[in-house]
Amino acid sequence: MKHLLQISELNRTQIEQLLQKAQAFKQGIKSTNKNSHYLANLFYENSTRTRASFAVAATRLKIPVLNLDLASSSESKGEVIRDTIDNLAAMGIDVFVIRHLQENIQASLAASRNDIHIINAGDGTHAHPSQALLDLMTILEHKPDLAKIKIALIGNLCHSRVANSLQCIAKTMGVGELTLIAPQLWRPQTIHFGRYTESLADGLADADVIICLRVQRERLLDSDRLDLTSYRQNYALTRESVVFAKPDAIVMHPGPINRGIEIDSDIADGLQSVILQQVKNGVFMRMAIIDTLIA
Repeated sequence: MKHLLQISELNRTQIEQLLQKAQAFKQGIKSTNKNSHYLANLFYENSTRTRASFAVAATRLKIPVLNLDLASSSESKGEVIRDTIDNLAAMGIDVFVIRHLQENIQASLAASRNDIHIINAGDGTHAHPSQALLDLMTILEHKPDLAKIKIALIGNLCHSRVANSLQCIAKTMGVGELTLIAPQLWRPQTIHFGRYTESLADGLADADVIICLRVQRERLLDSDRLDLTSYRQNYALTRESVVFAKPDAIVMHPGPINRGIEIDSDIADGLQSVILQQVKNGVFMRMAIIDTLIA
């Protein structure tokens, strides 16, 4: 692997190797990479968890991290991202974690140079590969037989890069069933894997894993005409709706959580929730990603 741009570029063996390496790091195994590297976090969209997770991951690998303040960077003076990359690479930085509103910009940057590594930390509504990998890691810790489980994904499927990457990894890894649950307004334009339903009860029936997506108000168009009250009534994960799934179903959320909108606090903080485990696993998976790229 030279870059991590989207899940569809990985085969099953590569995904399994990343999972194994992440578990090894979680168990305390140290990286054997002795080369000198530097990592830059370039987040052109707001982020707390992903940016911090990559920073912690790199620090644990003993890789210095540059967290660029893009609000006061040269881009605000008109510099394009390609020039930013070129200048930072000239300083010796060779690993770039990039989040950007523009879809496929990381792939475009990766195609233009062969001396750096680029990790897609989210591009528009297209892809978020590291989130799918850490989610899969978390699922496997509770439901190891992927071919026999049902995953239910609820929320803004139309605007969600998390949903796209999750569908791709579920397809590659042979997940038994994936249901995509959303109002017609948010029906995904492209379904990579799974089936779509407007019914929460239908989608959650006998689910082993429930993943709630954040209501992304910043990605909504005026034409979406979102009614939060109606959405909550029909799609929120509550004490009443979670019973449609299996009693031992785990509950996940990529964060940040809109409590009282897509999920209630007693579910997010309840015994079925593995949300903080996702956050914890995110560090180890991102260690695995970085270590694999620089190996």
